[in-house]
Amino acid sequence: MPKSVLFDREQVVEDVMELFWKKGYNGTSMQDLVDVTGLNRSSFYNSFGDKFSLFEESIKHYQQRQNKMLKSTISEAKSPKEAIVSLFRGISEDIRSGNQKGCMLTSCASEMSHDPKIKDFLVDNKDRVVEVFAALIQGAQELGEISQRKDPKTLALYLFSSLQGLRVTSLIEPNLDAVTDQVLSVL
Repeated sequence: MPKSVLFDREQVVEDVMELFWKKGYNGTSMQDLVDVTGLNRSSFYNSFGDKFSLFEESIKHYQQRQNKMLKSTISEAKSPKEAIVSLFRGISEDIRSGNQKGCMLTSCASEMSHDPKIKDFLVDNKDRVVEVFAALIQGAQELGEISQRKDPKTLALYLFSSLQGLRVTSLIEPNLDAVTDQVLSVL
């Protein structure tokens, strides 16, 4: 008879995600994972496989959180352009308030993009975000909020790159309002 699981898997993944976000994959030891999960090594391996598998699960969990935030921002906006502006302003506000820890996926790209499986995940994430931005830009163009002369895909990739840059820079510079304004001025 298999042993029953006596822990909250989602909470463990959330705690591990925070640990990987703070220390990175290479900076996180097995002992760190054992400590943060409260599981012994045997239970850890039986439940999650290995460190890499848990890392994959944690970046997917982070991606889901980011997707929920993005969908919420879009649904609350009055227009496509406002959704883009709200997203950037919200991140800028988080940076100012000290709540911003950078972007886990951007940190992951810096540290782990040499791994083909992680790189594929990151490329897919980038493609999805760029697709969302491009759809918002096209919608804003249809409403006359953004010039029709701007290529939606190119502008979307620029916004994605700028967003990643802001989140990395936020780790060393807490006041990026003027930079955020500059990024948004291209709209």
